[in-house]
Amino acid sequence: MSQQSTGRAGGIRSIGYDPVTKALLIICESADAYRYAGVPKEVYEALLAAASREQFVRESVQGRYPREKYPCMAVGEDV
Repeated sequence: MSQQSTGRAGGIRSIGYDPVTKALLIICESADAYRYAGVPKEVYEALLAAASREQFVRESVQGRYPREKYPCMAVGEDV
């Protein structure tokens, strides 16, 4: 991921985005990671600005973009 931000809301630990592939990576406090494909940069920017990142993901990302789940990522592990 080329850009990454630490999550603010409980439940989301980290958010990353690759503008070339339009891949959004969300790493949860549970250490599960989700990769969403085809996410426009505007959606990523809106996610970063959202008051509740968890709510934004539920309402604006889940079910709208293809998702892959990577269970229990180790710290520093590449996706």
